[in-house]
Amino acid sequence: MTAGGAPRPRAMRWRYAVWLAASVLFLLNFLRHGIDLFSIALTAIVVALGFAIEYVEMQTRRPQRNFLRVALASFALALVLIVMPLMMGAGLWIGLILWTALSGGALFWCFYYERTEPL
Repeated sequence: MTAGGAPRPRAMRWRYAVWLAASVLFLLNFLRHGIDLFSIALTAIVVALGFAIEYVEMQTRRPQRNFLRVALASFALALVLIVMPLMMGAGLWIGLILWTALSGGALFWCFYYERTEPL
């Protein structure tokens, strides 16, 4: 970031490119499969997660940034390891165990990293 708090121009270009690519992919998905309640809810969750990631990266500082990164990654893992298998009719336990282990390990690493690394 610059002194005034505005993002750097290179970072702005990357953000715009990512949002444009995501918009095109969602539009193609809607054109191929149609619009239903599940796809609208999934799109809203992904867009909210994208805005949350952008906020964390642009507006927070260490150590809060690292803990928020772990929380967002844990949320994304929960979507992939717990919610998606449940939507497909698969079992819950393997995804729940993997999610707990990965999220716990990331949180443990974050505590260790923030305790040992200087600001």
